[in-house]
Amino acid sequence: MKLRFKVCLIILLFGVLNLGVLASEVKFIFLTDIGLQKNNAYKLQETIKELNSYKDVDFIVFGGDNLQKASIENLNYFTHLLRKVNKKTVVLLGNSDVLSSSGINKDYYMKRVKRALWWRHSNKPNFTFKSKGYLFVVMDGSKQYFQSSNGYYPKSELMWLEKTLEKNKKKDVIILQHFPLLETESKWLETAKTEEYKEILNKYKNVKVIVSGHYGEDIELTQDGIYHIVTQKYSENGAYKIIEIDLVNDYIGTYLVVE
Repeated sequence: MKLRFKVCLIILLFGVLNLGVLASEVKFIFLTDIGLQKNNAYKLQETIKELNSYKDVDFIVFGGDNLQKASIENLNYFTHLLRKVNKKTVVLLGNSDVLSSSGINKDYYMKRVKRALWWRHSNKPNFTFKSKGYLFVVMDGSKQYFQSSNGYYPKSELMWLEKTLEKNKKKDVIILQHFPLLETESKWLETAKTEEYKEILNKYKNVKVIVSGHYGEDIELTQDGIYHIVTQKYSENGAYKIIEIDLVNDYIGTYLVVE
């Protein structure tokens, strides 16, 4: 495997941190756009063995588009392999994961994930969890009644986000989601109508980092005081990203691992 390393020193980006929050370095792996089906299940199984070998990783995120298409067969392969991960696991939804007409709506998908992970996972597509003093917020943005390449965060989801941020004003927040808020040259992929989402983020300056996938590119940049990390597709070259965040010491480091 090849390893590419990036470091972001964020002293000027984040300014003075809330000293009342006792956080330290959190380290996790983000792999996205797996496109799992029968023909490539063995490849993911081998990658999971590799991920299990990391001793200092706090959790692993499967960042959406985990399935090549929404089907019971593909979901069965995915949940079977989830059972082989020996670390805390977080599963996001992407645009190819759910489709009600295929028998897989969000409720069914998330219940299957929760059962595969021995009930140590939310059965909702939007949820929060804590690690090393940070609050992680998982956003959905997928559609279950029809599929398209564009994500969309509906008003109900944004209301949930705002309520969550309001309750956690004193915590440093890291958001995990499949669909980026950044612009892209491909209107086919760009997330729809992000203005209201960004208005909420502008009200809550404790959101420090957003990690996403979907665009198939390796992008890292600062926008409106938030550090955005977009990870390449796993399906193309086995890529995943190791992310280290230590806001107390003003540090973000990323390592892109590719075949």
